[in-house]
Amino acid sequence: MSSLNIILGPLLGLEGEHEKATIYSVCFLSENDVGAATLAYRIAKQSLRSEFTLISSLGRGKFWRAEIAIPLTQLDQACDYQILIDAQPASYAQTRNNLVTDWSFFCPAAKQQVQLAFASCNGFSSDKVRTQHPAPIDYLWQRMQQQQAAHMAAMPYTEVVDAPYAALIMGGDQIYADAIFNEKQPLYAWSQKPLKDQLTAPVSDTLRQRIDNFYFDTYLRSWTQSAALRYCLASIPSVMMWDDHDIIDGWGSQPYRLETSPTYQAMFDSAKKYFTVFQLRGTNNRALQQRTAAPAHFGMTLNFRDYGLLVMDNRSQRTLHNIMGSGKQDFIQGLADLQADWQAGQKLLILSGVPFLYRHFSESDHNIRLSIQFDAYDDMADHWRFSTHYDEMCSILQRLLQFQAELQTQAQTKVFIISGDVHVAASGTYREQPGPNNQSGPGNQAGLGNIVQLISSGIVHPPPLGMEQSVIRLASSVTQPDIDLGGGCVLSATLRKDAAGNRFLFHRNYACMHEGSDHKVWVNWHYETIDFPNANDLTARAQKLDSPTLGYQVLGLPY
Repeated sequence: MSSLNIILGPLLGLEGEHEKATIYSVCFLSENDVGAATLAYRIAKQSLRSEFTLISSLGRGKFWRAEIAIPLTQLDQACDYQILIDAQPASYAQTRNNLVTDWSFFCPAAKQQVQLAFASCNGFSSDKVRTQHPAPIDYLWQRMQQQQAAHMAAMPYTEVVDAPYAALIMGGDQIYADAIFNEKQPLYAWSQKPLKDQLTAPVSDTLRQRIDNFYFDTYLRSWTQSAALRYCLASIPSVMMWDDHDIIDGWGSQPYRLETSPTYQAMFDSAKKYFTVFQLRGTNNRALQQRTAAPAHFGMTLNFRDYGLLVMDNRSQRTLHNIMGSGKQDFIQGLADLQADWQAGQKLLILSGVPFLYRHFSESDHNIRLSIQFDAYDDMADHWRFSTHYDEMCSILQRLLQFQAELQTQAQTKVFIISGDVHVAASGTYREQPGPNNQSGPGNQAGLGNIVQLISSGIVHPPPLGMEQSVIRLASSVTQPDIDLGGGCVLSATLRKDAAGNRFLFHRNYACMHEGSDHKVWVNWHYETIDFPNANDLTARAQKLDSPTLGYQVLGLPY
């Protein structure tokens, strides 16, 4: 393979606003014989260069990182960039006869309201699930690519809904590592052992290397097979956080003795290694709350235009009895840091891989007993409202209400939690009920908190099918019990219904959000439909997709 070939990437990252500039990172994986690389970029008619730094030698390639600092200005800008190796543009092959050597992205003006995209669940939990869904499996990535390219070409725009995506937030399961137990995969033989032997089985150097190769290959396969996904990762600045499938299904919600076994720890070590490199783009990511060589968790805090973003790491230290571990203190400090620099009109966006507000999970609930055949125990234990996590959930919600109340005297502050994981789209609201300490009044000015939960999942993984959908609908019909946070503070929880009374959208989807001219935050779910005509596709080319049965609609809701 030529040294000028990009094995993986470019991967474009957003690291927030620092010292009156927006910081972006560009990373890529090269061949081992590459000794240096240069990032050449052009913005505001200036041609600039930055040298790449080698941040990891991965045995089968070198991973490089460079930064772009774009000063905050009063104008929207487009940044064009190339990766140079030996003074020649590096490339990857989009098709056999089409090499991609140039990329561009959108940097909004300093005071501009922005449009964000959110996606999760970029893969399949099993080969069986994959075969049940019609091609192309990257249909919604194609949709996102079409939309971004069209909006970049149509700049300048009038309405924010027509702006290019300024950031892509990816909420977990960017890869699916579940196949590690399949036949011919590294841990198939281990998976056939009795439990007592699994817990003590040693991990040889050879097996450890096979596990490491498995995660490396999974990233390469997952992130290079789709030209549309590759475009989006190179052309929309992203912020990523892992969830269980980036490690293994149910990680952190399985028995402690299993997760501390030598084999599970070897899996976690490799999963963490490649998550740190490929998704975080190194531990010097400026958004990280712990910028050390070996962070205990990977929570992030960043300001970006009209959003303050707090990213929760709910997997690194998760157990059956505790979700955040030491990350909770950094979460609290992150809220304080955002509040100190808060600007009027900003919205708080919390990224939690698993939603706070979803169908009600309870071991004693009849509907959950009914659904146990579809949802394994670890899936139920993943949820915030599960009995062992309830107090931790209440503590986090209390902190968010406190943040909102302290800023409410200046201006109404909207708080959103955005999540993936559950393979459906939905939304709901936590509302603080009037009580002795809170008297009702117009809007939120009386101090009554209001937190919106948004769910978008998954962009590749298909929704539950058939009987499982019926069980989820039945379980979700149970009235959500109020949440008593103490001190007279009680929250009511409501999942939003559509005109037909449905609480969940059972289609593959991704979401985008922006504040409109009506000062409402509009959330638009772009979702795949079956047997829906392609007449609304942005370009005529989309009429010629491989499968004529696929189409999309957009569901827009204001908050």
